[in-house]
Amino acid sequence: MRVWLAAGWKMEAQAETEDSRRTHSVVVFYLLAFVFSWLGWLPQALHARGLFPFDSPLFSLLGGCGPTLAAVVTLLFFRQKHQIPALFSALFRVRASAGWYFFVAGFWFVAVALALAGMGIAGLPLPALSSLGWLSLIPVFVTMVISNVWEEIGWRGFALPRLQEKFSDLQTALVMGLLWSVWHLPLMLNPQSPMASLPWYGEVLFSLSLTVIYIWLYRQTGASLFFVTVFHAMSNTAAFVLLELGVFVSSYPFVVGITTVFAVGIILGFGTKQFSRAAVGQAGR
Repeated sequence: MRVWLAAGWKMEAQAETEDSRRTHSVVVFYLLAFVFSWLGWLPQALHARGLFPFDSPLFSLLGGCGPTLAAVVTLLFFRQKHQIPALFSALFRVRASAGWYFFVAGFWFVAVALALAGMGIAGLPLPALSSLGWLSLIPVFVTMVISNVWEEIGWRGFALPRLQEKFSDLQTALVMGLLWSVWHLPLMLNPQSPMASLPWYGEVLFSLSLTVIYIWLYRQTGASLFFVTVFHAMSNTAAFVLLELGVFVSSYPFVVGITTVFAVGIILGFGTKQFSRAAVGQAGR
């Protein structure tokens, strides 16, 4: 009897240790993600204000790759290097219904069109769409994929599944969205960054709404990083379009509003626990 009790206590202690380790790993990950990214972005923000002697493309590279670097270093620190391949293998999880391909490819086209329509209704000046070189968007999109994938490996590949073990999807979205917004702070303080012209409260709301959509998309596509990466790249490609058209700032409230409405629809449609059909079905039983 004592042997069984001892074995049970040992297993319970091991489970608690593993749970504690995963919780601590998320904290360490976010601290490192901020350190790595801000080591790149803060010098650029200071340089733009004449407070740092030089700038370098390596700063931008370090800033964008911060989340992935943080995830890898965290796994190595906690002696979980065997989990590193799984971080990257999720990028090649491309099997999903055709509807999800249409969604990640088309959502931002629709959002931009609705934002421009909203501007027209509000009496704001509209840009000449013919002024944009549409074929140039192909290399822009490819560039965005290459740069945004390093965020998704960290945010959705590492942090999201660990947070979902402890919190509901809505709680996870609130935590990740707020931290993601703060993570962008050096860009908002850099006068050479387009984000510097955006209101902070709009950025917070946009980050929260986008995080809800990312979590929903991640769940619906079987924890695929491919789809969230393409969606992320399309969002930044849409931002590039609005910048080139000269309406990045004036269209921003409409883009944020559209994204927020969609995120609220997800929460109302699927509930707060899990943004998935399976969760809805279980709740209805």
